[in-house]
Amino acid sequence: MPGFFLILRHAELAIRLSSAHPAMDPKDAYLHAQAAVRAASDRVKPELLLAIAYTESKFDAFALSRVEGSKRRVGRWESQEPPKRLRKGASMFCGPLQTRALTWEDCLAQRDLLTAYKAGVKEIEEWLDNKYVHGNISRALAGFGCGTQGAKSGHCSNAFQSRILAYARKIEAGHALPKS
Repeated sequence: MPGFFLILRHAELAIRLSSAHPAMDPKDAYLHAQAAVRAASDRVKPELLLAIAYTESKFDAFALSRVEGSKRRVGRWESQEPPKRLRKGASMFCGPLQTRALTWEDCLAQRDLLTAYKAGVKEIEEWLDNKYVHGNISRALAGFGCGTQGAKSGHCSNAFQSRILAYARKIEAGHALPKS
């Protein structure tokens, strides 16, 4: 019977996500909710993960931020091949949560929703354990979005963590997300 209740949990979260983000296909909402529930931990809730995916990529598994030549490029990358101008060893942020990938293979792996959401939990938990963060979720999100400077100050210039926390609350309540 536990499997049945887990399916209900996925469906319930997918309904709240669909309510908060009506433009999202219900099947996609279910798949993202399922991955978020399965990846979540005691410290990183599924609603927070979904809010990160919304903020970072609007739930796009093909999202890729990388350095090509000397420029930062952001957008959708559907090819299995890396961008031709991708600098070897350059930082890449991949998948719906835009988590760090050290190799192109890691980046491709994050197109799988469960892999991507688990990578998000791992990064957020690492920030929660950071010496500047002391378990504070807002500071952890500032670190996730803006690096060590964000973790130290507790702020990102683009109100990154405030937007994520607000979206997470809307998903929890099932209210429509603001248009962006």
